[in-house]
Amino acid sequence: MGRIFALIDGNAFYASCQMAFEPALQGRPVVVLSNNDGCIVAANAEAKSLNSELLARVKSLGDGGYYAARPDNMMFQPYFKVKWLLDKHRAKVFSSNYELYADMSNRMHQLLGRFAPRQEVYSIDESFLEFTAVHPALYPQGLAAYGEQIRAAVRRDLGLPVAVGFGSTKTLAKLANHLAKKLPQYQGVCDLTELQHGALSQLLKQVDVGQVWGVGRSLNQALRRDGIITVEDLRQADRSRLRARYGVVLERTAAELNGISCLQLEQVGGKKQIVVSRSFSQKVSDFERLVEALIVYSSRAAEKLRRQNSVCQIVTVFIRTDPYAPETYYAPSYATSLIYPSDNSVLFAKIVRRALKQIWRPGFRFHKAGVVLSELQPKTQLQLDLFAAQPKFSANPRQDKLMTVMDQLNRKHGRGSLFLASSGSSRPQGWQMARNLLSPRYTTRWEDLPIAKAK
Repeated sequence: MGRIFALIDGNAFYASCQMAFEPALQGRPVVVLSNNDGCIVAANAEAKSLNSELLARVKSLGDGGYYAARPDNMMFQPYFKVKWLLDKHRAKVFSSNYELYADMSNRMHQLLGRFAPRQEVYSIDESFLEFTAVHPALYPQGLAAYGEQIRAAVRRDLGLPVAVGFGSTKTLAKLANHLAKKLPQYQGVCDLTELQHGALSQLLKQVDVGQVWGVGRSLNQALRRDGIITVEDLRQADRSRLRARYGVVLERTAAELNGISCLQLEQVGGKKQIVVSRSFSQKVSDFERLVEALIVYSSRAAEKLRRQNSVCQIVTVFIRTDPYAPETYYAPSYATSLIYPSDNSVLFAKIVRRALKQIWRPGFRFHKAGVVLSELQPKTQLQLDLFAAQPKFSANPRQDKLMTVMDQLNRKHGRGSLFLASSGSSRPQGWQMARNLLSPRYTTRWEDLPIAKAK
């Protein structure tokens, strides 16, 4: 037995987080909206079951252009376009509760880490686990039974439903997770390692190649033109021809589908780039209001940077007007390269103001803004110039202590308890995104703790 990978993925994660604290929603359609309550970004199974009714409505209207590119799918449809359908079926609609989702994600990943010697947190609701031949004692009754234990633990401790997929490579584990969700016979756990070659081949002939990890819409169309329709077609394709026509990434994907492990677990934590951006609840035409928003975003990005013990070399600021408005579209950006990499919120606030001065144009009403931190590196690897002056904000013990205290207070008392005065957080901010259907932040705010009352 070689290495075995597992992918554990939360089912409709945002919606499931809401339902975990409102059990009465079981059996009802539940959807979660994007920033400013715009589009549907998460839907439970009951909500997705309404897709056929949505398609019938589109056909009766004779104009699918009113809806998004997929008129048979309510996912990513603007809320106002499908509100009639959700109201009809008494659907529960929530604004995105990012604080709740992030905390539930952290709890889920910590719990999953107990089930394997190695773990890679892949996304907010996905974790890869890796086992080796020396760990069969973890699953004496087989991997499928072990997957059921994982599912039961997450459901018991967090109230979240997950699917588990096992494979001899990460790509196969990702595919197994998809099958665990889509095929009823697997009941949430799919172990591709137990299938013989012939059985695996027959199964993969039934799966569209677009379900393979990394095969997007355009690549899917190109593969179809070349006669590669199913996962099994890609698995049997000549890998040297795949490399010549599509590149080394698809060649490795085909190798992974054949059980040849090319992708390792990412043991080094932390993102390669941090982006914090938001669409505004109302358009902003005032320079100072836009500065406040960008400083808030840069402070949040810096907090994430410090949490993963990294520093950044480049800070980029961007602003955008509404591309769908009749006004002239304007979407500039400005990047600043730091002499010394930093994670300091005060420095980033100064940089944000300078950058905005370079790209600000009066007369425009801005719809969105954001801050991007890139060229990240571990803080422990920061090298200073022996002959240069001591930097004010990088590798400065006093500044590091200030940022540490700031983070500790905000973790203890809630985000925004301690903030930079230049962010204007002490007064109402018209640029903040609208979340009119926001649920309580049950796990991160004392005043939002659920209360059990005896009858």
